[in-house]
This record gives sequence, structure tokens and C-alpha cells, in this order.
Amino acid sequence: MKISKKLIAIGMSLTLITGLTACGGSTDVMKNAEKAIENVKSLSYDMDMDMNMTIGDQKMETSTTGKIDCISDPLTMKMDMNMNMGAQGSAKVTMYAEKADDKYIMYMSPDGTNWMKQTLGDAAELEQYNAQNSMKLYLEGMEDFKETATEKINGSDAVKYEGVISKEAMGDVMAASGAGKQLTQLGMTEEEIDAMYKDLGQLPVAVWIDKESSLPVKYEMDMTQIMQQMMTKMLEAKAQQTQGVTFKVDKMFISMTLSNFNKVDKIEIPEAAKNGQETAF
Repeated sequence: MKISKKLIAIGMSLTLITGLTACGGSTDVMKNAEKAIENVKSLSYDMDMDMNMTIGDQKMETSTTGKIDCISDPLTMKMDMNMNMGAQGSAKVTMYAEKADDKYIMYMSPDGTNWMKQTLGDAAELEQYNAQNSMKLYLEGMEDFKETATEKINGSDAVKYEGVISKEAMGDVMAASGAGKQLTQLGMTEEEIDAMYKDLGQLPVAVWIDKESSLPVKYEMDMTQIMQQMMTKMLEAKAQQTQGVTFKVDKMFISMTLSNFNKVDKIEIPEAAKNGQETAF
């Protein structure tokens, strides 16, 4: 299947929303988890996301899995994403990112052979892929949490906590996810995006914290209701352009498991990627 850059962008924009997970609070267990993740120099994470929606009378079901390796200094990443879009086919996207001198470079390929690259002025656009920094932010945003279970994650005992991201923290969480940029690309202004973030309510989340290391090792969230609210607000903001369009989010569920803490020693970027065509993704 030939994958267009537009299709890749759609798939990756869905992936960006994974940054909307969170956990945190004022108790010692959450503060200890924040300190533990802050000291990590490298890690891996596996992501699973199911997103089903209905646009008009057309249903679209997308299942995305990803494997990401990260080194914090110097910033280096490798991302392998697999998207299954049902009748619309599937796509595999490989991405790398690195800091080179004072610039940041992203590399992308839909087939492992043909590469594109984009030079960025700073790391802001990469932060949405940085599970470590995102987790630190979200560990401050979770409230009303309670311990609900103890389960094996990565072979070790981890305590599950369930709570919510407060509506006051939603704006910061959304900004960190990169969702604002995607909405801007859809033609929304910053004022319209800020208005959209208001009154979204709370976002239920679950986080697992390893008993021995205090590291956050997994999270899950059901974003179905929040995404439906966002899409409804977007259609309202662009009523003249979207008149008659109906959009229903049937399901959006995300799970991410973190592992290999301080065990990702090196990420080698292929020469073919470094020689790729400079473009904007």
C-alpha cells in the first residue's frame, strides 16, 4: 500500500494524543515517582491505542501500536509505529530524532527505504514524544487518586492508582501533548483552541507505580468522552466550514508501558535517513 505524507501525518497526529496521559498528586508516592522518573537517563515504552470514529455515515477504526526507545542526553529517539486502519489498509512508520549541534532533526520513513527529514529550531516539537518529561508533568496533574490493585508489570509488583486529571490541569496537559499544533493545522486559532480546552471536565486515568523502584511503569486512559467534546467544540468553532458534518468518537483508549530504564545504551540512525530529503512532515 502506498502511504501518502497526509496519511502519515494523520496517523502520527493520533499518536501525539498519547501524551494526554497523566498521574500525580501531593502524596509521597506520587512525589517519589516524579523524582524517580526525573533521574532516568534512558527508557523504552510500548504504546497501544484504539480509536474508532464515525464521520457522517462512514466508520473508521484505527489500531496503533508503537515501540519507542529514548536517550535523554544527548536527546536521541527511535520510534516504530504500526497503524491498522481496517478497510483503509495499514501503515508502518519508522522515525528517528536526534540533537545535532544546536538543532534537532527528525527522520521519517513509511517503508524503511525512502526517508524524509526535518530540521527543527528547538526541541519543543519533540517533547510530545518524550514519555519521561511528559510523565513528570502529568505526575503533578492527577488528583483524587486511590490505590486499587497490585499487579505484575515488567515482571515486578506495581501498585495501580486510579484518579483524574483535574480540569484546571487540562490546558497544560493538552499543550504538552502537541494537540494544539494539530488543531492549528486544521485551521483553528489559538483563541479558539484555548476556548476548546475550557469546560472539558476531568479525565479519568490509571497509573501503575513499581513497588521497588517507585518508577511509573504503566498508564491507561479512556479518552472517548474528552475527544468527543473536543471534536464537537471544533465543529462549533468552524460551523461555517463544517455545516452538515457529523463526527462521533465511538472509542479512544490508550495504554502505555514503560521499561528498560537506563538500559537503552545507543540508538544508531541509518545513513539513508541522514541523507533523506529535507521536508516538512
